[in-house]
Amino acid sequence: MSKSGIRAANSMATTRSALFGSQPRAGSEPRLDRLHIGCSKLPHRLGFGCAGLMRVASSRARQRLLSEAFDHGVRHFDVARMYGLGAAEAELGKFARGRREQLVIATKFGIETSATSSRLARVQTPARALVARSPALRATLKRRAAVFHRPHRYDPATARASLELSLRELGTDYVDILFVHDPSPRDDLQVAELGEALADLARAGYLRAWGFAGEPEPCIALDAAVTAPTVLQIRDDIFARGLRLDRDRPRVTFGILADALGRILIQISHDEGRRARWRNTMGGDRATPEDVASLLLQDALARNPSGTVLFSTTRPERIALAARAAEAVSSSHEPVPLRMFRQLVACELPPDLARHG
Repeated sequence: MSKSGIRAANSMATTRSALFGSQPRAGSEPRLDRLHIGCSKLPHRLGFGCAGLMRVASSRARQRLLSEAFDHGVRHFDVARMYGLGAAEAELGKFARGRREQLVIATKFGIETSATSSRLARVQTPARALVARSPALRATLKRRAAVFHRPHRYDPATARASLELSLRELGTDYVDILFVHDPSPRDDLQVAELGEALADLARAGYLRAWGFAGEPEPCIALDAAVTAPTVLQIRDDIFARGLRLDRDRPRVTFGILADALGRILIQISHDEGRRARWRNTMGGDRATPEDVASLLLQDALARNPSGTVLFSTTRPERIALAARAAEAVSSSHEPVPLRMFRQLVACELPPDLARHG
């Protein structure tokens, strides 16, 4: 990526600095230390995922949602080039103005929006509302999902071009973490070559750290092939009992509620005996969506004591629930309700039963 290209791409950036010169930006090393990459922990326990941000009806409401997360102590914000058909980064960048140095911003490359999705980005809010009201249309779009995204590409040139666009959309001259987005064993990914290119971008100050984000198996395998310190961001939930990772290795986890919340609620609601045992053990009707979501977040936070747990919502009032969940596991002692919840899930909802319920 040429320096002149970076200058042009960042003409709208809010922070101008020596980053665009030939030397790394002053202060790069302390910020790497602040992220504790390769050390003991990541700086923030909760992170807000922006994958569904553009489902919120208006820019004003989206800014209010992000502000609500910030007001509840969230400082880690996770986005990607393809989120919101390519529009989510600009929305997050708008929010970051005047707050940039207080935030950890992670974005991703490798899955790029197509020309079709780029044209739809500006009208996606009414389009999403239409799709939500039409199951048939939703099923059709799911079958044709590939039209909205280009094939995965993870070569150094793609990484540089995607980062250049991300910096412009976010209105910043650096990102804290750049992730390789959802790699799979089928992808052509030359990890050594890519690692060298990303390390060069880090030394130049365009990013503070990099790593792999996606499903556990391919990301852990790629991470193991890299000798430099990286950040691992992987899908996780209470049913992923086969996943064994070093508790002292900082990582980001996501997908905590995506499947597990619905599975647990369905199993409890469809079996009165199970629901009665749940009430007796938990000391009341603790099977509401809010209670179960809080306990799932607590479980994820407790199992990832040195890292960050991502959550996402389109409803500002639910952010306080996530903040309270983080507070509940902030001490060294595991909350009693969480211990009972884990026992119930292990005994009453084995993974195969929960998956096929």
